[in-house]
Amino acid sequence: MKKVNVLGVCVIVGIGILLQSAHAQYREYAKESGIGIPFFKLALNQRFDEHSKQVHFYTRAQFLYDDLMFVRSDTSGYDADLEFIIAIYDKNNRVVRSKTVHKKIHVPNFDLTNSRKEKLIIKNDFFLNPGKYKILGRSNDLISNKSAQRKVSIKIDDFIHKKIAMSKIIFAHDLQRDSSGHVLSFTPTFGNNFNVRSGHFFVLFDVFTQDTLQPLQVHYSMSSKSKKSDLDTTITRTAPARYNTFVLDIRKERFNRSEYTLEVTVSSGKNKIKQLQNFSFYWTDVPNTIADIDLALKEMTYILSSDSLKKYLKAPLKEKQAFFKRFWKERDPDPATARNELKNEYFKRVNYANREFKVMGQQGWQTDRGRILIKFGFPDDVERHPFEMGTKPYVIWRYYNLRKTFLFIDVTGFGDYRLHPDFLEVEYQ
Repeated sequence: MKKVNVLGVCVIVGIGILLQSAHAQYREYAKESGIGIPFFKLALNQRFDEHSKQVHFYTRAQFLYDDLMFVRSDTSGYDADLEFIIAIYDKNNRVVRSKTVHKKIHVPNFDLTNSRKEKLIIKNDFFLNPGKYKILGRSNDLISNKSAQRKVSIKIDDFIHKKIAMSKIIFAHDLQRDSSGHVLSFTPTFGNNFNVRSGHFFVLFDVFTQDTLQPLQVHYSMSSKSKKSDLDTTITRTAPARYNTFVLDIRKERFNRSEYTLEVTVSSGKNKIKQLQNFSFYWTDVPNTIADIDLALKEMTYILSSDSLKKYLKAPLKEKQAFFKRFWKERDPDPATARNELKNEYFKRVNYANREFKVMGQQGWQTDRGRILIKFGFPDDVERHPFEMGTKPYVIWRYYNLRKTFLFIDVTGFGDYRLHPDFLEVEYQ
């Protein structure tokens, strides 16, 4: 297949379209990250507290060093200065809990100031009664004087008066337990996503039951959209306490797809409760398994020569990764930043194509519409004709700045839009 200068086209059509990941295995950067404000991710988790009979509410804010302002230290290295405020409002907009945390970060060298791997996590814990609340998190960079904030609404259930109740499922790593199995600490995942498929992760939740004479049965399964079940297990506690903690230790290697759903059902006699939670495996920097990087290389088929693609599909994992890093580093439009805007834009288009254009037997990036979208970006105008008399459904894409027009025909009537032969040459003009 003839290659075109897609990277040049990508720059022409812009790098700022926010899309959601769906089937591809690349996790896009948040649009607020890497633009000079103290952006943070917020994880909110709940557990039942036996002593207070309240809900133990955990807040975790994660900052990448690249999103903080560092200045040269008076002695050596570089310093950042951050203030973080977390406030909890009740249904009447009254502040019921709040904390302010002041953090100073020191790094020994300049490279760490732009790191998107090094991070700061600020932890705050509260105990809340049942009710509806609004959570406000606000960060203030005391060097740049810039700020960022997030607002989230939550509901705390009244578990203590239920026959059986289950806390919100928590996906975690770095979980620590004492000799009796009591959970001492954990670090939650942010967005329930895992960047690497090696090692293991934990699923943590509490179960409250009024009837301690009935066995407590927990059934959990993990399944992807295209596979019925990757994991299906039942745990039974014959003599449960009123408060019960369950920790599932899961190996990541058993999952080879991008998106999964965890389903947990807890039963005690005739009482039953069920909860669903989604989680994912999306890479953010470089794919770390052969399956993931092979898919990424195939998705780059429109900008790679066929010889390079064949060569690196056969290469060992480390060689594939080195080539992937080198390829995108050479095309980074702003090497001074840790974020590669061009790579992010390219795989954002792949993600969109996979979500919107998938047809029977083909991922979205392999379809004609997916190929054109990845190469040229989003059209300036889309003209749809789904119900024209005497013709198959068709759609016209127009790119005014590029002076290109494409006609796609739904040849099967089931959304399989193919590029009309008369427009094949337009792609390579």
